[in-house]
Amino acid sequence: MSNLNSKFATLVRREFWEHRALWMAPLIVGGIMVIMPLLGGNMRFGAGDMSASGDAGSVRIVSHMFGQATMIGVTMTLGGIACLAIFTYLLDSLYAERKDRSILFWKSLPVSDAQTVLAKLAVALLVTPLLALLVAAVVQPLITGALFVRYEHARGVIDGGALLGGLRTLPKVAVVWLYGVLWYSPFVAWLMLASVLAKRVPLMYALMPPATLMLLELMFLDSNHLARFIGERLAPWTRSDWAWDATDPQRGLLPGLGSPDWGVLFTNGSLWLGVAVAAAMVYLVIRLRRYRDDT
Repeated sequence: MSNLNSKFATLVRREFWEHRALWMAPLIVGGIMVIMPLLGGNMRFGAGDMSASGDAGSVRIVSHMFGQATMIGVTMTLGGIACLAIFTYLLDSLYAERKDRSILFWKSLPVSDAQTVLAKLAVALLVTPLLALLVAAVVQPLITGALFVRYEHARGVIDGGALLGGLRTLPKVAVVWLYGVLWYSPFVAWLMLASVLAKRVPLMYALMPPATLMLLELMFLDSNHLARFIGERLAPWTRSDWAWDATDPQRGLLPGLGSPDWGVLFTNGSLWLGVAVAAAMVYLVIRLRRYRDDT
């Protein structure tokens, strides 16, 4: 078992060696986010002078909300950057090793196709998102400290409560991210399938089949069911089961944040059907890689 774990860890490290953007992009963007407040202009804080009113309860609430807002902003930004890096990584993950013939070297080692593909899947779905969350956990307090140093008039709000509000929000963001990982797993598997099939330009292999099917449906059936399905899958917050009331303070700043019933999201049948489809496509990718060495 230890030997298997060692092989898998080596395969994961290989992906980060060969695709440095996966870890460099969140770190660079996080560093820029910390530096920007120190270089900013006269940023105004609507509640910056609230501490002077003596309403300690209101100050604590605003401070907590400020920490929540900054943590959500940081995680959304780093999450978006991580998604872009993962997207390009997946398209290149199984195509590049055939393009540069390094697949011949890796196939000569005692590593199975399943281990290789699952390591790439773990990098995309688990390791890189976790890395982005860890960077966010460090960046948000640093941004709070930078704002505290830069804007004296806001120090009544930017205090320990802001840090606490951010840290309390992070686990909720992590749960929403976990849902997102499961929800988008079919797209991850599809991009890997395009990568293993492509002889050149994997992006075309990923986009052309659904685009062609949508065009044919529109031309011959005069409908757009496939386009609507893909759109809802790409933007799940547009679905009726993601409906939320933005005026309800118990809902938090994002859909799902602050809601006590996480089971509403994770008992969604569409979620687990997508996971099953993703598992089937990953199995197909493993089988295809066995014969796709271009020799």
